[in-house]
Formats: sequence, structure tokens, C-alpha cells
Amino acid sequence: MDELLALLDRYAPGYDGRIEGYPDVLLDELEEVFSRPLPEVYRNFARCMGTHGGPLLAPVRSFDPILDVAELYRLAPKGELPPRRFLFIFGDPNPLAPHHYWLDLESPSEEGDCQVVRMPFGADAWKTKLHREALGLRELLFLWAMEHVHLPTLPHQTSYLRREGHTTPSAEELARLLEQMGFVRLPYPRYSMLFEREGAAARLYRPPDSPHFNLRVGMHRPEELKRFQMLLEDNTDLGKSPF
Repeated sequence: MDELLALLDRYAPGYDGRIEGYPDVLLDELEEVFSRPLPEVYRNFARCMGTHGGPLLAPVRSFDPILDVAELYRLAPKGELPPRRFLFIFGDPNPLAPHHYWLDLESPSEEGDCQVVRMPFGADAWKTKLHREALGLRELLFLWAMEHVHLPTLPHQTSYLRREGHTTPSAEELARLLEQMGFVRLPYPRYSMLFEREGAAARLYRPPDSPHFNLRVGMHRPEELKRFQMLLEDNTDLGKSPF
């Protein structure tokens, strides 16, 4: 979590003063009611920002490990929850069709992390309504640091996606093109990618096990964004995203 906190503090100085977590002795309560060891990556998150996460966690709900997650496992009817293979981590605030965030403990990824999946409540929802969101919790939090903390400070933005049926560019080819435009790729994450340059930033999101990706770019100056769009559209067949 130290690298994530350093990134957040660079994007929003003093960010570490806006977060608060839980000691291990309280997290043991969740582990007991969940009836399975908590992944260390989740414990690290909960120690750091389980109580308050600041703007990083503004788009999600019910993430408090004790007041929300442990209570869910204590009180939810048996038919509401998937097998203990899945650990609930964040609630989706969408009132119409919520797809909550879960750690898939049987899909390990990098450095002891687990893939993040999304699905609604329901004992069998994981069989038919699950989709994979991120390679791991750590990757997701880094992407959200860019998405919810840094990019909102850049007023001129655009998004692109690789359209169905198109095969170029690959994510790696797009990364090289961004670097040719002066962007510097951050060391982490390694599957999805983050980029920065003076007065600009970019987030390249890749769902696990998918050839598709989404690129979101923000800049301080509108003329710089227009020039970027011209270069990108001249050199790729990416389509503009409606979102």
C-alpha cells in the first residue's frame, strides 16, 4: 500500500490525512465470521483505509470491513450470498442493477493478490452473472487513483475504446504510441496501464482475459487535447467511447 499512498499523496497532497483503517485485532472479527483466512492484500487495504478512503472510494458503498462486510456475512440470508470462494469488498450504489465487487479467492494473480469480479447478490449469481473486473485489488485501486483522484483535476478529457472486430492497435502498441507522444508509463500496474506527462494523464484499462481495452485521457489545455486526438485518430482505428 505504500506505493499507492505515495501516488495518492502526489495527486492530492495530504491525502494520507483523509484515510483511516482498522487494526488486525478487529479484522480478525471479519475473518472469523467469513470462516476463511482473509487475503493479505485485503488486510493491507483494510488497515490503511477500511474506515475512510477519501475520493478514491467515493464511487462505491458498503466497504467498511467491520460495519458493512462483517455484518453482511452475519445477517444476510443464506440464499443471498455466493460461496465463500468470493469475499465481498465493495458495494455498487446502482439502485437498479447493482453488480458488487468481490475478491475471487480461487483466482490468484500477482504477488498474493486475487482477481476482482463483479456480480449481484444471489447464491447462484456467480454461475451466470459474474464478470471479471481487474487482475487484483491492488491494480483496481491504482486505476481508481487515476480515475477518481487525478483525472478529475484535468478539465479536458476524451475516451477511446477498441471496437468489436478491430484488432489494432494492441494495448502494447498503444502504450508505445503514447510514449512517443511524450507520456511516461508508471511502473505499476503492469496489465492495465497508467501514463503521465506535464499537464496530462492517461488510464488504459484492460479487463482480465479480454482483448478489448478503454483509454481515457485528461489534459489541462484544450488545444493539447485536440492535437492528441488528431494524432491518435490518424494512427489507430480506435473508436470514441460514449462514456
